[in-house]
Amino acid sequence: MSDGLVKVLRRFEERLVRLESEVAAGAKHWKAAHLHKALEVLPDDHAAAELHLDELDRAELAHDIPELNADHTPTVDEIRSRFDMVAGGML
Repeated sequence: MSDGLVKVLRRFEERLVRLESEVAAGAKHWKAAHLHKALEVLPDDHAAAELHLDELDRAELAHDIPELNADHTPTVDEIRSRFDMVAGGML
């Protein structure tokens, strides 16, 4: 078994144990979805599984620290506020 595969298997298990411990506290569905995606590709492509685990880690960080969420879709009010700033008094 390659070192890369062993690394991904250990990383997957760590995330799964964490998710299992959070079930009683109402774990979020999106965490299970990321793990499921990683598990689906794990037998054939551990590099792709590692990318899915990266996505889970990024999603957890973005959830805990909203400032890190670069893919955040702004609200209509945020769009209006930014537009007003950009447009200044041009209109």
